[in-house]
This record gives sequence, structure tokens and C-alpha cells, in this order.
Amino acid sequence: MGDLTLRKFMWLAIAVVVLVGLWTAGWLWAAGEATRQIRLLAEADGETAPKLTCGTFDVSGFPFRFDLECLDATLVDQDLTASFAGLKGSVLVYAPSHLIFTAKAPFSLADAFSGSQRRLDFGAMEGSLRLTSTDLMRGLSGEGWRIARFSLVADDLVLTDTVAGEIVEARSKHLEAHLLDVPELHDKAAGTAALRGYLSTTALDLPGLQVAAADTSAEVELTAIPDDLRAFGEPDALRRWQAAGGALTLTKLAGSQPQPDERFEISGTLKLNGGGYPEGEISYTTKGVLDRFAQFLPVMQLAMLRGAPNADGSFRNSLTITDGQVKLLAVPFAQLLPLF
Repeated sequence: MGDLTLRKFMWLAIAVVVLVGLWTAGWLWAAGEATRQIRLLAEADGETAPKLTCGTFDVSGFPFRFDLECLDATLVDQDLTASFAGLKGSVLVYAPSHLIFTAKAPFSLADAFSGSQRRLDFGAMEGSLRLTSTDLMRGLSGEGWRIARFSLVADDLVLTDTVAGEIVEARSKHLEAHLLDVPELHDKAAGTAALRGYLSTTALDLPGLQVAAADTSAEVELTAIPDDLRAFGEPDALRRWQAAGGALTLTKLAGSQPQPDERFEISGTLKLNGGGYPEGEISYTTKGVLDRFAQFLPVMQLAMLRGAPNADGSFRNSLTITDGQVKLLAVPFAQLLPLF
């Protein structure tokens, strides 16, 4: 009896050792593959494919997590060159479709075509990305993944123009952004999905526009987008979106500041016609905001832009866009270019 029990324990110990060995080998293989992919990105030319180089790249988190950290990185994509102090992403082995990430300041972006150079500083930035797939087998092969939720939260942001000295363009005490999948609008047969987005900023300063301590918020819905993330990078993505009847609905874009007392709220829906021109209708309510144009516009034009008065001293109006032509009270106001 004693020998039998000993044999059972021996086989159990062997099974545990084999399992641990296989798990370790699998983790090391995945870590090596991640490192290989980063090295491949560093070998790109930056023209036909983006080139990413990390001053330091590290993979840790064994045994149940993958922590990928890229420090002192540079990303080159044609005329654009972005650099950042550090990015760190974490994925649990048993939940590979859920990424949690943090960032280190600063971020810098230079555009060789326009000559612009900007730097983004912040106190803290973190977020998460979760993907979902309605077909597990397709998902295992890399197909059919769509965004389930994307979230980004940042504090103490400062955007600075660095072309000639240091000119602060914007500050915000807090920024929060979310993208959510809308399962009831997912059309599996057509291969389309929908996203709802939410954005808010607190204590926003725009020195160039004389905006101080403003609060802003936005809510949008984007329909008939591809339900496979890989399709977003295809050259005809906008054409396919238009053909599928896609629409961008601005449920609300609002902003207000205390001194001077100004506020606005905008809503509307935009689509693209067969020629790639935007079409839709936009409604807006303002108080004080359009007074900024008083010295540049004749009284009648300013009154037409404001629209009808409300009881609280604000004004309401709407714009129509047909075949790219923006009309205000049936009067042509601007012409938009086609997007494809």
C-alpha cells in the first residue's frame, strides 16, 4: 500500500514538473516572439511601413502576465516623427484580449511636411483596450476582432508648440476618453459594427483663444464601421464605410467657461455621399461665443450666424451640408472637399 501511494505522488510530481516546464517554455516563446516583432518594426523603412525603435525594450511578468515596456522610443511614419519617454502594456496570460497600459511624459510630434513641432507633457496617463470576437475560431487565427472598450485617462496635460521657443497652446487638469462597442448594432452578416465615444476635459485653458478654466464634453456614435480591426487600415476604408451607409452622429458637443460667461452646444449627423462629400445637418446653441467675431463680421452677418434668440440670452441655429456645400439659412457659407 505504501509503495502504491509513493508511486502516485511520484507521478503527480512528474506531471507538475512537466506542466511547469511547458508553461515556462510557452511564456518564454511568447516573450521572444514579442521581442522579435519589435525588432522587425525597427527594421522597417518608415515610408512603406511605420518604423518603431525602442531605446530599451523589456518583457517581464512571468508566470501569469506579460509586461512589455518600451523606453525612449521613436516612431517614424513618412513625414511624421513621434517620440515618447515610455510606454508599458500589460496582458494577463488567461485574458490576452485585454490590454492595460501606462505612459511616461513627454510625447513629441514633428511633421516634416508642415514644419510643425509639438510636445505633450502630463502628470499621469493610463488606459485599457479590450477586444471582442463573436467567432472564437476566427479570433484564434487573428480575424474578426473589434473594439469592445477603449479608455484613456490623463491628468495635468500641457500641449506646447516648440517650433520657435515654448508656446503653450492648451492645458487641461483632467482628460477622460472612452470608446464602447454597441452590440445591438453589430451586423455579423454585413461585417459591420458601431462605436459610441465619450470625451470630457476639466479646467481647459486655450491661451490663444482666450479660453480659461473651461469644461468640455462630447458624445458621438459611429455606425457601419468594419467589425475587423485590420480593415481600418485598408486604402478604401472610407469608401466601404460610405457604401455600408455609415454615419457619424454627434449626440452632443458642449463647452462652457465662467469668465467671461460663454457656452455652446452642438449636435448633428454627417454622412458621405457617393462622391465622398460630407452631407448632413448640424444644430448649435451659443451664448457669448460668437461675440468674439463682432469686430470681424458685419452686424447682419453676425446676426445670421447667431440665429434665433432664446429666453436665457442664448441663440440657436442650424447648418445644412449638401454635396459638401455648407449652407446657413439657405445661403452658401463654405465648400468642403471630398474625403475620397
